[in-house]
Amino acid sequence: MESSPSTCSPSGETVSWQSRYQRYLKWPIYGLLFINFLLYVLEDSQTLARQGYESIWDITSAYANSLDVAAWFGLLLVFEVETYWQHIYAIRRVRWPLNLMRMACFGVLAHTLVVYTGELLSAAEPTKDFQIEAFCGQPDTTLYQLHNQVYTPLSPQDCHERVAAENLTLLLNATTAVTDEGWRIALTQAFVSFIECASWLAAGLALAGSAFLRRRQTYTGRAAALVRRAPHISYCLIICCALTWGWYGKFLYTYDSLLWLGGFAMIEANLSTWRQRLQQLMGRQKRHPHN
Repeated sequence: MESSPSTCSPSGETVSWQSRYQRYLKWPIYGLLFINFLLYVLEDSQTLARQGYESIWDITSAYANSLDVAAWFGLLLVFEVETYWQHIYAIRRVRWPLNLMRMACFGVLAHTLVVYTGELLSAAEPTKDFQIEAFCGQPDTTLYQLHNQVYTPLSPQDCHERVAAENLTLLLNATTAVTDEGWRIALTQAFVSFIECASWLAAGLALAGSAFLRRRQTYTGRAAALVRRAPHISYCLIICCALTWGWYGKFLYTYDSLLWLGGFAMIEANLSTWRQRLQQLMGRQKRHPHN
C-alpha cells in the first residue's frame, strides 16, 4: 500500500497518522484487555463460590462481568473484520457467521444489563427491619458484611455483636448485611454499573449502525448524525463512571474502562479511514492535489 504524499490535504495527513500508529497501539491494548478478562474470571469465580447456585441463571449472573468482556472481544473481532478487512467481510460465507456472532454478543451484553438492573433494584430496596435471630442463626450458611464491594465473612457471634452495636442496619439479601454507609456505597456502585453497562451497549450499537450506513455510503441525514453522536455521549458517561470507580478505590475498573475506550478508538479509526481503504482495495485511489 503506497503512503500518502507529503503534499496531501489536512484530512489526508490525519489518515496517514492513523495508518502509521494504529497497528502499534491496537494489539498491546487488546493484550492488556485480555489480561483484565482473566482477572474478571477469577473475581467472578469468587462471586460464584460465595453466592452458590441452583440454576444456569445463577451461574451466568455470577460470571456476568466475564461474559460481558468475552462478548466485547467477540464484537471487537466482528468490527475489526467489518471495518478494516472489508474485502473479507464482503464474502457471503464469512459475513453471515460474523453477523450471527454479532447478534449473540449483543444478546450476552443485554443479559449483563438485566443482571445489573436486578442488582440495582435489590440495592434500592434493602430490608430495614430484619430479625436478628433469623439472619444470624442461619445453619450451614456463611454470612457477610458488605462494604465497598468487600465481603467480610461473619461468624454467628460477630453477626449478633455487630447487629446489637448497630454496625449492621440493613439487609441486601438473605446472606449479606450492610451499614447505612455501606448501603449508600452499594447503591451508588449498582447505579454506576447500570449506567456504564447501558452506555457501552449504546456505543456498540451505534458503531454497528455506523458501519451499516457506511457500507451503503450513507454519510448524511438524521440516522447518520445520531450514530456519530451516540458513541461520544456514551464515552463521556463511561469516563464519569470510570472516575467514580477510582474515587472508591476500584482502580481495576477505572483502568479497564479506559483500556476499552482505547479499543473502541481503534474501531473509530477504522471507520474514519473507511472510504480511503475502500478506494485503495478497488484500485480507485484518488490522486491528492499538489500545491
